[in-house]
Amino acid sequence: MGIGELVLHYSGLMIIFAFVIFPYYWMLNTALKPKADLFLLPPRFWPSQIDFTAFSEVVSRIPFFTYMKNSLIVAGFTTLFAIIISALSGYSIARFAFRGRRKLFGLFIITQLVPGVLPLVPFYFLLHGLGLTNSYAGIIISYATWSIAFCTMMLQSYFRTAYSTEIEESARIDGCNRWGVFFRIALPLARPGIIATSIFAFLLAWNDYIWASIINTKQSYRLISNGIQDFQAQYGNVYINNTMAIGILATIPVLIFFAFAQQHLVSGLSAGAVKG
Repeated sequence: MGIGELVLHYSGLMIIFAFVIFPYYWMLNTALKPKADLFLLPPRFWPSQIDFTAFSEVVSRIPFFTYMKNSLIVAGFTTLFAIIISALSGYSIARFAFRGRRKLFGLFIITQLVPGVLPLVPFYFLLHGLGLTNSYAGIIISYATWSIAFCTMMLQSYFRTAYSTEIEESARIDGCNRWGVFFRIALPLARPGIIATSIFAFLLAWNDYIWASIINTKQSYRLISNGIQDFQAQYGNVYINNTMAIGILATIPVLIFFAFAQQHLVSGLSAGAVKG
């Protein structure tokens, strides 16, 4: 690759990077501005004075830590249950030849074509009848159910392509039973795929607003996505810096999760995307 091609390549990357990172920069810039700078024209691309008042006001005006705790509990358990069930079902589809396997996998694909709002009403009445509305269990079951199909598709492809089946056959010859193969061989080798899949399950539960706003209406069970909307509805654009501050605070757990998982993300996605 010549010098001109290198310059063109990295220039394109820098433009894409600036396009992606600018909204986050502007959120931080607005959150740190004093109120006098918020509506200046032309706008300032750097605050005249760094002010953290917006962050303290957010914490004092809404039950921010309750929203954050609820979101961490819901997203964490959703990811845990989705990965446990998807790992078992994905491994079964990848390794066992049973009647209806292709139809079952096709059914998983069809579920991804269904709009996320379509099953909301019947699901709500089902949870209401079971007494699971306004609870952690109801919203966790909802998110886990909705994410299992996608996670299963990713993991079954990963189990098929990530490593050779001869490794499992050697373990069986040495006396390891099927459960031993799954826990000692398959899961450790599929760790990149599991981590990559867990990111999607976590983000589904963390970012959703509609399901959480309908299934959980009590403030003690509302999530951070609902908290952002509640703050915006109550204070509007008068406290735009506070809105940006709560948006930044809401992204911190996701950034931390990505920081620990990013080294496995690329390998997990590339292996899981290969057609088995």
